[in-house]
Amino acid sequence: MATEALEHQPSLDSLCKQVSTIDDHIELVAILNRKGRVVEMIARDDGVNRDLTAHKREMLFMEFVLQASMNQEYDDEFGKVKGLILQREKISAFSFQIYDHVLVVITKPLFEPTFLQQRIKELIFDQIN
Repeated sequence: MATEALEHQPSLDSLCKQVSTIDDHIELVAILNRKGRVVEMIARDDGVNRDLTAHKREMLFMEFVLQASMNQEYDDEFGKVKGLILQREKISAFSFQIYDHVLVVITKPLFEPTFLQQRIKELIFDQIN
């Protein structure tokens, strides 16, 4: 699987750029490796990224990767996770497993996040297939 991800590495940069332009509410798009390290990231200067210290951003990204890893434990019983939505008072966050990477999208709070989640999933599918 790692080889497969490396073959698609150039498309991760493109995917990150394309996702960042889907909606005006998007403040940060990051593609993370299995260790929670940033492979690609686009963030608005006036968005959530300015509110996070480098350490807190790193911890947040590791949390998304850990959650994705933990969710794989149940793939045989329930199937693969298609995406996660986290809603907080000040943000909505989405995460998607792409090979051995995790795509994280953080937006301003959304009333109905499933519409944006679906648009991102379609873009991912188009990009990696």
